[in-house]
Amino acid sequence: MSSSKMDLFQEKIQEVFLPIADKLNSQRHLAALKNGMTCTIPLTIIGGFFMLLAQPPVNPATLQPTNFFFKFLLDWKAWSTTYAQILSVPYNLTIGLLAVYITFSIAYQLGKHYKLNGISCGVSALFLFLMTSAEPFTSADNGLIMSMKNLGGEGMFYGIIVAFISVEVFKWMSDHNIKLKMPAQVPPNVAAPFEALFPLVFLTALFFIGNIVCINITGNNLCRLIFTLLYPLMRASSSLPSVMLCSILLSLFWFMGIHGNNIVGSVLTPITTANIALNASAVMNGSGPTTPLAGSFMTIFGNWMSYPAMMVCFFLVARSAQLKSLRKIALVPDIFNINEPLTFGIPVVMNILIALPLLLCNLVMCSIAYLIMDAGLIGSIYITVPWTTPGVINLFLSTMDFRAVIMWVIMFAADILILLPFVKAYDKQMLTQENASSI
Repeated sequence: MSSSKMDLFQEKIQEVFLPIADKLNSQRHLAALKNGMTCTIPLTIIGGFFMLLAQPPVNPATLQPTNFFFKFLLDWKAWSTTYAQILSVPYNLTIGLLAVYITFSIAYQLGKHYKLNGISCGVSALFLFLMTSAEPFTSADNGLIMSMKNLGGEGMFYGIIVAFISVEVFKWMSDHNIKLKMPAQVPPNVAAPFEALFPLVFLTALFFIGNIVCINITGNNLCRLIFTLLYPLMRASSSLPSVMLCSILLSLFWFMGIHGNNIVGSVLTPITTANIALNASAVMNGSGPTTPLAGSFMTIFGNWMSYPAMMVCFFLVARSAQLKSLRKIALVPDIFNINEPLTFGIPVVMNILIALPLLLCNLVMCSIAYLIMDAGLIGSIYITVPWTTPGVINLFLSTMDFRAVIMWVIMFAADILILLPFVKAYDKQMLTQENASSI
């Protein structure tokens, strides 16, 4: 395809897809969902760290203190067993309450978008969520006990629904001026809680009655019912075909000049966040993780692997001035999973010679990793690690499985082999252009 035709093709693609991408990025509910999820990342990292302290990847039945390292691991296991209750408190208050934080954060973000009082929206949504998700209280010697069963990953999607519904009711009543009006002399921060009274009373009645009806008909509260209904969909969306589709879409959007992670991530993040909470809960309860598609799975085996592999190819075969300069500029960011210098420096956009092998690498490696983890040969992700942690280290810390490192190294080498001939061909093309321009 000639340069002019390629430029025309690129313009048509961007003309069609960029407006769609902009609308998805600016859609208020998706924006609130993305921003609300982002607020919980520090909590999941802290919870994952303490879960690792409380549940070291050590089996005393098979490990013997034959050297210093094995002795350290066994001592760590003994220490964690002794202080398990204390060490599990931060986990229970972060990942164990993930739905609580997400409900408040999303309601707050959506309320702020509507120019409502964000705190009032967040607190109201949180109250409604707790009222209809908490299991019946049980008595204890030192008071009442509330089960946290529905307050973690299992209640997350219900929390999202509650946040959206409650804020929309707040907005509707605000638009129709249905609120308890305070005198003009009352400061806004004092008037806001009173103005939230009418919508909260209506929502409380609606959710309370709905919850009672739900319990009488199904035997479950609203939160449990929503989880039961959505669980098959979550499992289907966490299947191999879904992983393959997401991998293809991520690569295609980048090829079109659209930030693939933002577009696909707005739909995928709630699923991977809920799955990592479910995996963490399963590990804490002594069973294995339930699904491979959790946390940063798509990027660890996608761009966080294929882009560093491409960087290695640049060092192996690049002779053109462009790629030699690019490998100097992009090396350090690429190590820490910041791929934009490579993406736009090559560029990947509308560059079929580079985009095609990247898509192939991401698709193949994500699919293979899914199959291996799903078979239980390697542990799945159950710990949240800061996204700037280099891919192989990120994978080990999020799975605590040395076998995952071996798998990553093999896949990384395979990515290099796939990419090498394409990079070599592209470098030759760049070199030809540079020689022609210097004449």
